[in-house]
Amino acid sequence: MIVMGSALCILGRTAGSIVQSRRQNSTVSAALSALMICCVLTYAAFRTPDSAVSGTALGTVLLAQAPSTTTVQPAAGKPSAPSSPAKPTVGSELFRTTCRVCHGEAGIGGVGPALRGAKFTRPYVRRAMSEGRPGSMMPEFTKTFTATQMNDVAAYVASLQTPANTESPGGLRGDPAAGETVFFSRGARSCYVCHAVAGRGGSVGPELMSKVASLTPRDLFQRIIVVPHRGTDPAYGTTRLTTRVGMILTGIKAGETEDAVRFYDTSSLPPILRTIPKKDIVELEPHNSSVMPSDYASRLTLQQLLDIVSFLKTSAGGTPVSITLNEVIR
Repeated sequence: MIVMGSALCILGRTAGSIVQSRRQNSTVSAALSALMICCVLTYAAFRTPDSAVSGTALGTVLLAQAPSTTTVQPAAGKPSAPSSPAKPTVGSELFRTTCRVCHGEAGIGGVGPALRGAKFTRPYVRRAMSEGRPGSMMPEFTKTFTATQMNDVAAYVASLQTPANTESPGGLRGDPAAGETVFFSRGARSCYVCHAVAGRGGSVGPELMSKVASLTPRDLFQRIIVVPHRGTDPAYGTTRLTTRVGMILTGIKAGETEDAVRFYDTSSLPPILRTIPKKDIVELEPHNSSVMPSDYASRLTLQQLLDIVSFLKTSAGGTPVSITLNEVIR
């Protein structure tokens, strides 16, 4: 029996070591622990009553040597919940200093796509930031932001999909100051790149004050912002220019001298002003199309569109104007 006791002690220590090395496998740990208990009980059954007490004590020692087999593990593939609620206002500042470089002011688009659509939920944005977008310029942000910061940015992007200043869609109201921010926001497709308001902005397209004054909010909303190609000012229609070396450029003629043509190349935005010697031009013919992007309805939220209309009408009239959704749809 002494030999059996010694053997069981060795078995207990060995099993304890195995359990220690296999802590991650709770099934194996539980089986080995059960085996040790069975051995102890068998040993105790063959002992005298006094020895049975010793066998019980031995079982206690063996169980003490075995590490706990209960390990709480997080569910695979499910990140731990953030310790505090996401903060869209904090996410807005993080977005402005990082994401805006590619996605534009308030996610209206730029080098990267516009962040608009039902798919831009918090989980979707959070996952995109964690994993990046393979095959694109979108990197992972796990080394740039903390988990809490990524949650804040995701909450901000999700908030862009739904205006927060109204109880019903028909009650949406534009903010001229917010519209000015969107109009002059940085980005290749920003309004000011081509248009000027009160002397601020580009000259590729018409100065808008001369247009806005005579338009109702509904006309402005539809003709300039939502359906920009319904009518094109002949003075700003596109021209197709072909050079002697076979290069074809499409853009807007900005003027000419005796020897050269000044030409806004609009093949990409922002437009590039080029000076082409006349001796190098083979053909210069009207193309009569508009270079104004036609996707602002998807790049901007309905709130932002109303903000821009309010800003333009305010700039044209000199007094603050807040255009409502009902004014542009009726």
